Order: sequence, then structure tokens, then C-alpha cells
Amino acid sequence: RDGAAGRRSVMHILATALSGTTRPSNRVGGSPLIPLSDPRNAQRAGPEQIHLTGASVDSIHVTWSDNDTSTAPSVVEVRAVSDAASWTAVPGPSGSVYSALQAADACPGGYTDPSCIYTSSVLHSVQLTQLEPATEYEYRVRSAAGKVQERSSRSLRFTTPPAAGSPAVRFGVVADLGQTTNSSATVAGLQQAAEDGSIDAILLGGDLSYADGDHRRWDSYARLFEGLWAGVPVAHVGGNHEVSSGGENWLAYSRRYPNGHAAAQSDSFLWYSLEVYLPTPPYLPHISPTSPRRRAAHA
Repeated sequence: RDGAAGRRSVMHILATALSGTTRPSNRVGGSPLIPLSDPRNAQRAGPEQIHLTGASVDSIHVTWSDNDTSTAPSVVEVRAVSDAASWTAVPGPSGSVYSALQAADACPGGYTDPSCIYTSSVLHSVQLTQLEPATEYEYRVRSAAGKVQERSSRSLRFTTPPAAGSPAVRFGVVADLGQTTNSSATVAGLQQAAEDGSIDAILLGGDLSYADGDHRRWDSYARLFEGLWAGVPVAHVGGNHEVSSGGENWLAYSRRYPNGHAAAQSDSFLWYSLEVYLPTPPYLPHISPTSPRRRAAHA
């Protein structure tokens, strides 16, 4: 939503998410960065770095990378898990690449050193629409020479959030994730919460990969945590590490993490809204059922 209504919607999401049940934990310090040489960061043949963006009840973006040099049309095949019918093929735009000068910390040679120019693999993205709420879907992606990335694990299934009128929608809330050993523990906790049904979607409040101008770190971030990102809808916003740190300037973030800003009538990918059902904040039961405040909260 635009204007004041949109801001109230965003604040309602954050207030509800942050005021829900939480588990106390001790603050921990920094932890080692997972090296690019880690086996989990190895580039795989065919589609990889698969992730879901958006947390609305009826649509989602599926985005992935393919190291094939073709920029053939992107296709996602999808079906409801409860439906034994054949796959529905949803086409998207052709894949694309981007290039960027690596930050000095990542490549001291600068612009005169050809190896300091990073070029991405082919990036593909398809928006699935007309989905049903609270429904588990199975999907697979196809790009380039007709390759299909299909797995039997939960990482290629997702469930849409519940519709308005449901008892609740449960968000996992995280930000400033990066790619350290602590990040791995956080992602493992979120993945376990998704698998046992404790959360329906994730709100990621900016500062995703901490690539900071080393664009290889956008690849490693998506590879390391694909098991979570490919199975749970995630609503992202950008932070300073997506724009100013290392000269990122929104380039990688905007190409890799699309959102529904156009459907929300926003002219910028930095601003969008979601239509989700939210439970009554905890303090409202103490307000009279006839109170104007209660009626406004449910408007």
C-alpha cells in the first residue's frame, strides 16, 4: 500500500513479528567468515543458487543461476503437492548477466587487471502467480539447454502463507546475516523452524550476503543457504551493505532478489508491500471490544 496506509502495514508486520513469542538467548560475538574454498561454495553444473522471494499468499518469484552461457528463456514447472496432475510450465524472461569491478579488498589490481572484473553466471527469474494460500507446491526450474533441477528434498517445495481469516501467520525475522559460522547456525535454526511448521515465511531486514564489493560472495551466500532459501518464501529489503559498502550500489541485490514492487504500485524496487493476515497484537485483548482503537486495528 502507498502512503500512510503502507507505513501502517509495515509497522504492523514488524510490531507483530517482534512482539510475538521469543526465546531468550545470549549475545555472541563475531565468528569466522566461511571461506570461498569451502566445498559448499563449489559451483555446480546446471541450475543452482535457487531461492524464493516474496511472502504473499498468491505469488512468489523463483530465481536461480545457471553456468551455461545461453540466455534462453527461463521456465519454472510447478504443481500442488496434493494434486497428481501434470506439471504446469510457467515461462519467464530470458536469463541475463551483469558485470562489476571487484572492490579493492577483493582484487587489488583494480580496473587495469581483467581478473578484477566479475561477471555473473546467467541469472533467471520467474514469477509464479494465482497460487492458493496455505498450499504446498512442488517446483523445478529449467533454463539453458532444457536442464531440469529436480530434487526429492524439501528444498524444492514451498508452502504459501495462510489466507486472511486464518488463526495466524508466523514469521521468522532476521537481518545482517552474512556468511559466517554463526550465520550457518542461524540458518539451520530457521530451516528447522520451517520444517516443523513453526514459521510460514521469513522477513529479512537487509544486509544479506555482506559481499561488500566482492561479488563472488553473492554466489557463495546463495549456495551456502540454498536449502533454506529454496524452500521458504522470504520477503527482503536492502540495507547499507547492498548499496554503499564496497560500491555495491544495489547492482547485485536488484538483479538477484526481485520483489513484487510493481504489483504494489511502487515505482522503485526498494519499496513494496505484502498482503498477509496478521494476528491481533498481544496488547489488544485489554481493550474493550467496542473501543474505536480495536475497530481501527481490525480495519
